[in-house]
This record gives sequence, C-alpha cells and structure tokens, in this order.
Amino acid sequence: MPCWLAQPRQRLPQFLKYIWKVYGLPQALRTLEDDRRRPQIPTADIVRSLLFTAVFRLPSLNALEGELKRTPFQRLVGRRAEPGRKVFSADTVARDLDSLHHEPLRQILYGLIDTAERNKVFREGSYAARRVVALDGWEPFSSYKRHCEHCLVRVIRKNGQELPQYYHRVVVALLLGPHVETVLDLEPLRTVDLRRQEGETTDAHDGEQTAALRLLERLHKVFGTFIDIFVLDALYPNGPVMTRLTELGYGAVITVKKGTDEPLKEALALMQNALPSKVWDDEHRREHITAWDVDDIETLDTFKGKVRVVRAEVSSAGTTEAPTTWCAAVIGERTRKLSARAVHTIHRSRWHLENTAFNQWTQHWHLTHVYRHSPGAVIAVLLLWCVVFDLMQLFVYRRLRRPRVPRDPCETIRALVAEMFQDLGNLKAPVPWLLLVDTS
Repeated sequence: MPCWLAQPRQRLPQFLKYIWKVYGLPQALRTLEDDRRRPQIPTADIVRSLLFTAVFRLPSLNALEGELKRTPFQRLVGRRAEPGRKVFSADTVARDLDSLHHEPLRQILYGLIDTAERNKVFREGSYAARRVVALDGWEPFSSYKRHCEHCLVRVIRKNGQELPQYYHRVVVALLLGPHVETVLDLEPLRTVDLRRQEGETTDAHDGEQTAALRLLERLHKVFGTFIDIFVLDALYPNGPVMTRLTELGYGAVITVKKGTDEPLKEALALMQNALPSKVWDDEHRREHITAWDVDDIETLDTFKGKVRVVRAEVSSAGTTEAPTTWCAAVIGERTRKLSARAVHTIHRSRWHLENTAFNQWTQHWHLTHVYRHSPGAVIAVLLLWCVVFDLMQLFVYRRLRRPRVPRDPCETIRALVAEMFQDLGNLKAPVPWLLLVDTS
C-alpha cells in the first residue's frame, strides 16, 4: 500500500482512505452490473469515474470525458497516465448508465447507512432522541422537447398554446440530524403505462402520495425500527397515509394548513380563547415562540387513531413583523408524548430536506442537468449522486468533524471540494483500486 494512501496528509487521499477503510466502497463497486454485451471497460471503472464526477461537481458527461484525457484523473480512476488519450468515452459512460442495475446501487446506499449506524453516527438520534426522516417530492428537470418513455407528461399553457411538458419526479427520504444528514432512498413516480404494465387499472400517472407510500414500505422493510418519526408537508395529512404510518409503527409530524379541514378545524376551535400551553425563547434563532397544544382529536373520518395538533406562533426578536404560524398534526403513541417544543423543532426540521439536499443538488451538484436522458440512466445518476452526497456528508461532518458553519452548509463542502480538486494534481501514481478491493 503506498504511503500517501496508507498515511494520507492531503484531503483527497484522506477521502479515498475513508471510503475504502470505513465503508468498503471499492469492494461494493465490484457488485455492480449492467446489461452491456461483451463490455471492454469494467462497470466498476465507469462507476468510479461517475462517482468522482459527482465529488468534483463536473457539469456533464462531456466534462467527464475531458477529465479522462488528463493525467491526474486517469490516475484517480486507477489507469496508467496517457496524457491526451481518454481512458474511455462519454458514449461508453452513457451506455453503461442506460443499463446499470439499480438494486445494487440501493444496496450500497443502505450499506453506508448500516455502517454509519454501527459506527454510532446516528446513535443519539436526530431530535428528542428520535431518528427523524423527512419525506418529500422533488422534480429535478423538465423539458418541452427532450423526453424518454418514462417521462411524466403534463399540459402547460404557454403563449396562448397548450404544450406537453415532460418531466421526472422522485420522492426522497432524508435522515435528519443537527450534524449529519444522509439520503436513505428515493422512489420515482411512474407513468400511466408503467402502472398498467404492473397490473394496475388506471388512466393517470402516479401521484406523489402513491410513490411515497411505496417508498415507505421499502424503508420499513430495509430499516424497520431504525426510523422513529417521519416529518411530512401539507400534502400528507390524510387517512391513507396516516393509517399506514401507524400500522407500520411509525410516528409522524405533518404540516396542516387548511383551517377548514380536519383535524386543524377542530383544533383551532378548541384553541380559541385558550391560554398558550407553552412559551419559550430560542436564543440561537433569536425567536420567541408561543404554542397551543390540543390532543385526542378524532374528527378525521378516514383515520381511526387520535391526532394531536400543535400550533406555534414565532416572533423574531427586534422586528415588528407579524408572527409566523406553524401548525402540525402529530400521530403515533410515542410521538404524541413529545413536548410541544420538540414537536415544533421536528416540524421545522423538514426544511432541511429543501436546504441540505434539494438546494445543494440544484445549485452545486448540477442535478438539474440531464446527464443522460433514458429511463434507466435518470435513476442511476440520482442514486449514484446520493451515494456520493452521503459519503461527503459523513466525511466532512463526521470524519473531519467540521462544524456546520458558515450558516450556509454548502460553503463548507464547496471549500473542501476545491481543496480536493487541487490535491488531484499531486497524484504521482494510479490509485490501486484492485489492491483496495483485496484489503477491504
């Protein structure tokens, strides 16, 4: 084992050693398969190049092809340096993405979480000693021209015309935490044709709730009681979702907005003219919070369990602006016993999915760009980028123990990525990936 990798001093070698020694990633990549016939380039080599495309935030496969002509990147993927001669082409990468099997990618993602849990990364829970998972839909891109057979379609009125717009949408599960946040899994929304192929009688695409319920079933099968609470937006306070969550043994904190709908309607009526249940100050946010709390609501016809509603008014110190109101429905026996302050904290943590994941992926990870637009490639890219996202989160906030400052966590990781890219030029020999597989 070369000394620069066995006892690394620079950030890039430290990252390579981390994903090798702690998470066994070189060995895991050997399990990946695709449907190419008589491939000349191993799948693991191509996927390694894609993983570092994500690490270094390269904007396209053409940009990757340019890096594959450069000596440093050739050494990074484990090849002998041949300046100006690309290791393999963008077309080869595209063909691999088209037929790359998704289930082994998911198993790698699950394996990262399992190893991190055994290393006590999540042992203290997310909030109130509970492991909290945010679930929400995300649409990475849409187009009026480019499309594939798994694209969802909607009609948009534009310039006086009704035009078909093609798009992909996925539901993402993010394990929340004050220090480290990791993606657990994602589930795409299916087209009407895919639903019919799977035996459903329907004339519509999947809705977000349908995909979320599928994802919920898979998360329960894989993670079971590792998850305690789901935090969801205002799309989800309905009987089918709430019933299934409680059947699986999960609690949930769900945004409720419509004062004319149950259970919020009943809760607001009970809170009227009532004194606040809890008042506190958040010194970190410089906020004053007043909360009203009503439990044992049973007015939702489609849900047989009891619902607790916590309404919080948040005032910012030093301003004259009107308070912001947060209303949450709480289900699950253990979750309903949490304090109003803990419920409010968990409720607001749902925005971490927007800020930590979706915002970063949109602004810095180039996932609004279609790296390869085919049914298999879209999901393969998203799963691969989620693997890298989790590894970067764990490396920065667990291995390096960087605090989540400045306030925008994107800046912390961007600075590290720039440092690692500079280290790339210092590689003097190919990374011995085969040796790392043998010693994992």
